[in-house]
Amino acid sequence: MNRKERRAAAKRSGGPDALFAIADACHDRGQVGQALDAYERGLKLNPAAVRPRHNFALLLEQQGRSDAAMAQYRLVIKSDPKLADAYNNLAVLVRRTGDRKQALDLYLQALAARPDFPLAHNNLGSLYAELGRFAEAQAHYDQALTLQPDYIECRINLGQALLDQERSVDALDQAEVLCAAAEKPGFAHYYRLGVFLARCGIAEGAKICLLAHLRQHPEDRDEVGFLLAKLGCAPLPARAPAAELDRLYAERAHTWDDGGGNYRGADMVAGVLLRLADRGGPLDILDAGCGTGLVGRLVADRARTLTGVDLSGPMLEKAKSKEIYHALHNADLVAFLNDHPGSFDAVTCAATLIHFGDLRPAFEAAARGLRPGGLFAFTLFPNQQDENGVAIASIVGMAKGGCYEHGRSYVAALAAATGFAVEHLESEIHEHQYGRPIMGLLVALRRPSTSALAAASSPG
Repeated sequence: MNRKERRAAAKRSGGPDALFAIADACHDRGQVGQALDAYERGLKLNPAAVRPRHNFALLLEQQGRSDAAMAQYRLVIKSDPKLADAYNNLAVLVRRTGDRKQALDLYLQALAARPDFPLAHNNLGSLYAELGRFAEAQAHYDQALTLQPDYIECRINLGQALLDQERSVDALDQAEVLCAAAEKPGFAHYYRLGVFLARCGIAEGAKICLLAHLRQHPEDRDEVGFLLAKLGCAPLPARAPAAELDRLYAERAHTWDDGGGNYRGADMVAGVLLRLADRGGPLDILDAGCGTGLVGRLVADRARTLTGVDLSGPMLEKAKSKEIYHALHNADLVAFLNDHPGSFDAVTCAATLIHFGDLRPAFEAAARGLRPGGLFAFTLFPNQQDENGVAIASIVGMAKGGCYEHGRSYVAALAAATGFAVEHLESEIHEHQYGRPIMGLLVALRRPSTSALAAASSPG
């Protein structure tokens, strides 16, 4: 009896099996609401039905209902402690919440239930790599590839982990295998392979892969264009792709506060603000690109009002939970500043302008939003190759791409052109990547005081 015949028989039988068969059929036809309803009604009649509950959880997950899906996966595990898929799927969702410890335990339980589970080995390897535990990561990647030699995603993950350890020769071995696989019909990993090849320094191969991905997914033109610009094959965009940043910060919202001492941008910006800000009294501070509130937490004691603005909804939710901001806005920082002229004594911007290529709109907006004598403090990544230029930065580090590098002379010249005085422009360690320092530029610009503005505008 084939699948279609089994469904028909189940429907004829009535009861929960009929509802599960209807749910499966609706799911196949894309009728999500009907499928969810049928699963739910069937599970009320037969709560012990493991596979239908697992399918219900998968569908909830696909609809972005992560909390509901996790609850269902836990019920599945309670009913069948040996169902490895449920442990693995629950681990993926738990990991997104930032609970790496619980995710690690769940992946290990998945493998205890099914040691020959390539997907769980790859996922566990990925988590170990994220934690910098590369020996354990490679052991699980190797096991997954032993079980499934054509597991492309796993091989790319292994290659990336090798690059993170500066094992470029070993990474190139993986690149050779992957390039051969990419020549076969039906290859579906051009984007990730393109990124990997770009990191390997194989520019032409990366370009070919990225263009192949673009032919399959024209909707990704902004993200692909950004990477092609990094390879010198496309014009430099004014900003990083919005869709990429949305995904990045939605993923990082739950873990951004848990930098483990690796990320220093917030401390750098808060430190220079507190050192250089006028001591006459409390300040009206705009935390532009506030994220989860790391800067806000450090400057709140100096604030008469503390306002946060960010484009990431998940990041703003974390900032809101800190209860330190007088107001939070889901908006573009340039537009927000332009709409609030002369409203702030200080504007902070940690690890945000790194996503802007052309800084002029942000500088002009900050000058408009600040009061005379106000301070604009922010971080960038330095362009070591061209002090006067802007380039796309490395695609590694905490931001994992979407970043630019700016030359010191470029910053100083633009500051002067937009009416700022440079009070601080120095290189400092911005973050650590697997124990290695990544340098940043800490910048503090001062808008001239009222008297200085009057003197500058008076006839000679």
